[in-house]
Amino acid sequence: MPATEDQQPWSPFPVQDWSTLPADPLGSVAVNPTWPAPQPPQRSWWRPFIVFGLVAALVAGAAFVATSVGVAARVTTAAGYLPPDGAASYERTDTTRELKTTVGLAVTESARLSGVAGLLSTDGAFASKMLGEARADHGRVQLLRTTTTAINDPAAVAQTVRFYRVNTGVELLGVSTPSEGYVYSPALVLLPADVRAGSQWSGTGSASDTLDYRSELRAEEGNGGCLNVIGEVRYLSKEGQLGRVVTISQTWCPRQGIVAESQSFADIRTLTSRIDPPGPSVHVTSNSPIRWTAPQRWTVKSMNTISINPTFGQGPMVGSPSAVHPVSTESGLVIRATIGPTDLVATTPKTLTEWTSIWRVHPGGTVLSLSAFGNVIIATTSNRQLVAYSDVGVRLWQLSLDDLAPTSPVRISDSDAVVVDLGGEVRRFDLSTGTVLWQHDVGSDVNVSPAAGAGLVVIMDRGGATTAFEQGTGQRRWDQEMQGSAATVIGDSVIVVQDQTVHALWTTTGSHRWVRPIFGTLTDMVSFAGQVVVATKSQSVIVSGEGVVSQRLGPVLTLTATQDHLVAWGPTEARVIGSDGAAIGRWDLPALTLSQQDRPAVAASQGVLLFGNDWTFQVREDAS
Repeated sequence: MPATEDQQPWSPFPVQDWSTLPADPLGSVAVNPTWPAPQPPQRSWWRPFIVFGLVAALVAGAAFVATSVGVAARVTTAAGYLPPDGAASYERTDTTRELKTTVGLAVTESARLSGVAGLLSTDGAFASKMLGEARADHGRVQLLRTTTTAINDPAAVAQTVRFYRVNTGVELLGVSTPSEGYVYSPALVLLPADVRAGSQWSGTGSASDTLDYRSELRAEEGNGGCLNVIGEVRYLSKEGQLGRVVTISQTWCPRQGIVAESQSFADIRTLTSRIDPPGPSVHVTSNSPIRWTAPQRWTVKSMNTISINPTFGQGPMVGSPSAVHPVSTESGLVIRATIGPTDLVATTPKTLTEWTSIWRVHPGGTVLSLSAFGNVIIATTSNRQLVAYSDVGVRLWQLSLDDLAPTSPVRISDSDAVVVDLGGEVRRFDLSTGTVLWQHDVGSDVNVSPAAGAGLVVIMDRGGATTAFEQGTGQRRWDQEMQGSAATVIGDSVIVVQDQTVHALWTTTGSHRWVRPIFGTLTDMVSFAGQVVVATKSQSVIVSGEGVVSQRLGPVLTLTATQDHLVAWGPTEARVIGSDGAAIGRWDLPALTLSQQDRPAVAASQGVLLFGNDWTFQVREDAS
């Protein structure tokens, strides 16, 4: 069989048998600084036009589909009161019990979902209850899910989640709070499809395994085009005995949902109202170094992920994780993104063989990248936003961008990071507040992650330039005609990979120090122990700051670097390498599949976690 592209290096001339050729004869010696710098390649003028044409065709097709769907969908009066996907509102809740009033702050996120995937975007036991009510229209059910997370309240360990069916009117399917939960069958109607001031409606049905409900509601005209819904919901035992009567008053405003709410029963009354986002609070944004003491003693353990609902109990994790790389926080949580819908789910160890989800948030759109800086989690989304959360699931801030940001932000300091969007706009921002400290337009598209170090931010654009900016001011220091695919900074060198070549540039001037060839398709690159590790699908290498190839690693898909160890994840095995370059551990890996072509791994204080494309994963750590 002929060799594939990833099994052999590139050559400008035909080679019949690569095995007969020697390795790079100069790979183990330093580069002579008197050698002339390589000449930049000629760029093809026609490629941008082809890319532009393809993108235009895709946008036109998507617009046609969106228009067609919009025409076919029924627009009702009730639909006009629904918040958009990804909306977030901050709220104050005053709870009065007898003569004592307590005040709580919370943030509520809205997600617009559809079908079974939407119903499964919660705890498994809660989802299974609602699936029964929505069984008749699983494939076409349209949903609004709201998730309320308490702010700075350690006692509120669980979120309040509400599911509304919104095909025509607004009907409450289920609610789960830290203390109780209900699933309504038939769903409790909060807004009829043609609701207007003066409308009245009622309903009866089951609210749980032990309770039935009866509702009597009416709508009154509110201020500014809003609608006030007033009435009561009576809860009765299955034998018909009255349990409690809840008097409710909700204010629904166009495209905002519920902006104010009052509920009272017995001697308890709660008043909830919208407030401005609270001021920034202090969050840990730095990461402590991870040091492994004895990786050679690691053993493997298979783990599963479950969900636990405070009312409905334990169940399996439902839904599917996305291909976005998981991240871990300083507090020890592992955050994963999901698909259909795109949520962020935080998990933590529960037993010796199981982890559990503890919160779920919805930044809106599709998550393109995920990163963690201390206890601040940042997602870039298809809504052209950066959205930041704390490690307790509170939305901290969001930053609008001019274009998509397909790559994660890169840390500059303990408190700041830099992000570049697809249009080439570079922003340095504060991790705790999202405040932009400076921004600069590089003048061309960018789809490669930036590099930071030695006081520089290095950007590689698709116009064929590698540019260094001052970290403090954003001023341009130098640029080179070089279309890089990855970069890192070690010492006084910026290491850039272009095609199948590693270039070292002086941090001060951008001029060439040395050049080394590499073989194979680039998969990852990190700096480790003062050297650069370049991973490819064919032949990976460790190169010193002077351009000396100190070690060859073979094919590697992903690299995980800590303070003193490096894990090289290959197609069939993983190897642990010490800071001296010695391999001190090795183990076999599960076979790759058509749906799993990567090795998404996360470093932890006790070892490493290797994830697949479901909710199971492997932990390799010291058993002692």
